[in-house]
Amino acid sequence: MFEKELDRERKALKSALATSHQYVTLQSILANEQVHAAYRTYFQAESAWWVHEERAIRTSNPRFDTADEEFAKLGTKMDGEYARTARFDHEELNATIDAAVKTRLNYLCRPRTTLKWFVFRGEPTKPINEVLLRLRYFSDYTYLTDGIRQWAKSRTAESTSTYEILSIIEFERVIDNVDNDAILDLSQHEFVALLEPMYEFFVDASPDIPPETVPTESVIIYLDDKGAIPISQALERSLYREELKFLTRSKFLDVIDKVIAEIETVSSEQGVGSSEQGVGSSEQGVGSSEQGVGSSEQGVGSSEQGVGSSEQGVASSEQGVASVVEDPALDLRRLKFADSVDSSQRERILVKLFSGDAAMFDSVVADVLSCEKWKDAMSALDRWYAKQSIEPNGAVAMEFAHALNRTYR
Repeated sequence: MFEKELDRERKALKSALATSHQYVTLQSILANEQVHAAYRTYFQAESAWWVHEERAIRTSNPRFDTADEEFAKLGTKMDGEYARTARFDHEELNATIDAAVKTRLNYLCRPRTTLKWFVFRGEPTKPINEVLLRLRYFSDYTYLTDGIRQWAKSRTAESTSTYEILSIIEFERVIDNVDNDAILDLSQHEFVALLEPMYEFFVDASPDIPPETVPTESVIIYLDDKGAIPISQALERSLYREELKFLTRSKFLDVIDKVIAEIETVSSEQGVGSSEQGVGSSEQGVGSSEQGVGSSEQGVGSSEQGVGSSEQGVASSEQGVASVVEDPALDLRRLKFADSVDSSQRERILVKLFSGDAAMFDSVVADVLSCEKWKDAMSALDRWYAKQSIEPNGAVAMEFAHALNRTYR
């Protein structure tokens, strides 16, 4: 997902930092105004992490009393010189560029998940001082990173140590609390304004998209990450029913206003607090972490996901001896569908919509994808939903429809 945008950003950054010299110094990167501030921040944070690693090696040597006052003073001076003279060879420069671009887009689209992954790297715990160092890589959504720093400051003031160990579970709770507290009292306009860094990114990285827009899918991922499920579902309906591929600020605001109005209407009619109306419950979730930008979980589907098995074949032995030439466009749609639905998603759709009947699932997929245009395919799917008494606006129903819709793009 968004591979074109990622590739453009990488190429632009590599072009801005191109040199015939063996090394590119950190100082030259920071002084280069062609490099976006977010990437300059990333490079500076990467250099700071190098210094941290060197300090850890130096102070952990048991042969010397590294706690000695004079030694500590020299160490501080040495750290400053490391930071001042940091440089990147071409291999490390390219690797850092790739990481910086991908990390930034992931963070823009799903900040909570990206922070958790980037800080902990799959480990269960981290010292708070390392958490704070990792936060320095991010310059977008400063309200979020500043809020975490403020929490860490109050925490370390109590314990008097930034080496206190923090678990990933507690860190996730801190992120959620900081983010929720920050957006709780925002107006609709202020909430939309939070996405300014995302709009800025796609303006630079996607010259082909309409002006002042972002891909609708990027906002759906963003909302899912925040647990704003009713709004993400409304956008997903617009994406696959109205083919709303790009989203302006004003359209996003209209969608939010409409969702709020619908929730208020339902609340007034049925009463607030019913468990069926809960926002962000496990059954309402759309866009789990498998939808993240560039994640490996979106790889090619397994053989269990294949569309068009022998049971679906045209002109079987009961249908005559003449062979049938497959439509190349249909074959492509089948491959795209198999690509876009991983095993866990397929299982969820099977259980929720097909009662585990794999043959029915294959049949419906084949029937829908046989339509040449998405408008006709959507009508076929809606007819099947109506026949099965399935609510088409339900979370899994929309997830299934969205996966089918992606094959027509």
